Amino acid sequence: MDWPTAVAIVALAATAAVIQSLSGFGFALFIVPFLAILIGPRDTVLLSNLLSTVASGMQSRTLRHSADRRTAVTLMAGSFAGMPIGLAVLLLLDPTALKLVIAIMVIVFTLLLMRGLELHRAGVLGDLAAGLTSGILNTSTSMSGPPVDMYLQGRGLPPLQFRATIATFFAVTSAVAVLLLLASGTAEPYVFVAFALSVPAVFIGQRIGNGLFEKVNAAIFRKMVYAILLVSGSVAIVGAVTG
Repeated sequence: MDWPTAVAIVALAATAAVIQSLSGFGFALFIVPFLAILIGPRDTVLLSNLLSTVASGMQSRTLRHSADRRTAVTLMAGSFAGMPIGLAVLLLLDPTALKLVIAIMVIVFTLLLMRGLELHRAGVLGDLAAGLTSGILNTSTSMSGPPVDMYLQGRGLPPLQFRATIATFFAVTSAVAVLLLLASGTAEPYVFVAFALSVPAVFIGQRIGNGLFEKVNAAIFRKMVYAILLVSGSVAIVGAVTG
């Protein structure tokens, strides 16, 4: 990993942390397409999960008393069941094809979020199904957020409880995904160097986002985030097609 790549990764991590702390979503949707171009999809999944463990862990610690623990645990059970399937996809699918899949998924999920799509299948089966889908996407693309995001919004959780529950879910599932990826034996040492360099950027990004939370118009900011995600997905498609 050269220094320009390292600097780019740090900048991306800081920006993703600002987006997540302000909007409650978008960390992986923003960072994964760019990382896939910089370091390839397989290393991207590991690095993104490492960073998500830190970012979500910070949020879940702050909001831990507001989380719906029962829902979070059931979602986690479904996610754990889906992760081996996603890992098989990551290891077996051609990296170029995986880049294209990631880019298309970013655009599709962004459009669904823009339309305000909500999944209304509540109860244990709904929790397990949302978690299963998220787990498959986690270890294959690192974009585990949209299914759970849309599902919990469909459950009608209050905003604080929603943010606390989803942060708890991601903190745990990202850590477990990291363990599975390490066990697969495909981890490259430079990924941990990039992670160590990026952790301070995540802390700084979250502090900036938290500081701006009360000052930024939420509706305008979400539109800006959607635009950024659509651009990142489009850039990733071009990168995958052109190699």
